[in-house]
Amino acid sequence: MRYRRIPDSDSLFRHCIYPVSFKKKTFSSDKLWHLEVDELTGILHGSLAWERYVPAKKYVHEYGCRIESRRNSRRKAGTPSVYCGAYRLNGVAVRALNCLIESVSSADVVHQVEDCEIAHVALRIGLKPEGPNVEFTKTEILVSLWNACYGPLTYKDVWHQDIKPHPCSNLSTGPAGQYSDTRSYLYRLWSLIRFRICLIRFRIYSWVWRSLSQNWAK
Repeated sequence: MRYRRIPDSDSLFRHCIYPVSFKKKTFSSDKLWHLEVDELTGILHGSLAWERYVPAKKYVHEYGCRIESRRNSRRKAGTPSVYCGAYRLNGVAVRALNCLIESVSSADVVHQVEDCEIAHVALRIGLKPEGPNVEFTKTEILVSLWNACYGPLTYKDVWHQDIKPHPCSNLSTGPAGQYSDTRSYLYRLWSLIRFRICLIRFRIYSWVWRSLSQNWAK
């Protein structure tokens, strides 16, 4: 599958997981984004989901539930992870970091399948070597990304109905406003059709690749 740069106007989603995105039981916007530093390149890495491959709320939430499931499968002890919603922003909001924050040298979002998730998007932020310390810059980045967020799209599944209050009730409204799907009916319909076609192509590609890999291993 051809990986490509995300168009500026396309929507991206950042999923919110309890307790990772919380300070105790209070939602914390600076913990919504998990940015890791590549020690070799100095680039900050993060993850999002591309609306092209989660074209409706149903798929946005299914993606979040899979994140929850993977985290819980790796958990050895402590509080279980609970998916509780997602926030939306556009590709241009990420790329604007290059202009908004002096110590950022580059900022981009690129389609990159990960953990078999076709909707996964890699967030890459380069930092200037002569800039302030990384933690200070990360704080500026987190504030800018949060200010561009719409939402939340809250979610409560049947398996966590007994959690009272459910963490989704503690999510803050995004600074950019509530989430609203402004796409026309026809465009939403086309998005679903395109998603189905892309999903079939991805599954065929994955099957062919696995088959070739098994043959090479023999």
